[in-house]
Amino acid sequence: MNYEKDITELKKWFINEKNADEQDFNDFLEYCQWRGMLNKDAKFIDKLPFTKTNANKLLKEFSSPVKRTAKLLGLTYKELAKELGYSEPALKSAVAKDKVSSPMLMTLNLLLENKALKDEIQDLKAKFNNLKETLNSIK
Repeated sequence: MNYEKDITELKKWFINEKNADEQDFNDFLEYCQWRGMLNKDAKFIDKLPFTKTNANKLLKEFSSPVKRTAKLLGLTYKELAKELGYSEPALKSAVAKDKVSSPMLMTLNLLLENKALKDEIQDLKAKFNNLKETLNSIK
């Protein structure tokens, strides 16, 4: 598998299919990496080779704020609906109709922002503890 060629093809396909720009593609690529579709070396893993069918599935998931948020947070629709303050049928209806209300979209974005901030806090706490251990070992 030729990684550079695959990424170039994926980029052309994505930008044409979604009428997107390079930043959108970079976000999509980051999402693919998060979903385990790319390894740390940014090469496609064997279990999901690059095909337009697979890319279409990922693009559909990536393009749906509800699906993307559920995947990123590791929540079922039922759990996500509870977090959002919506019923599960209302959430599923929004996905099926591809019509997410402004309040729902805002709440989805806030959930993702909250997760990112919590992750950052965890990282800072770990760095602080490492620094504290290093300083204690110097004494």
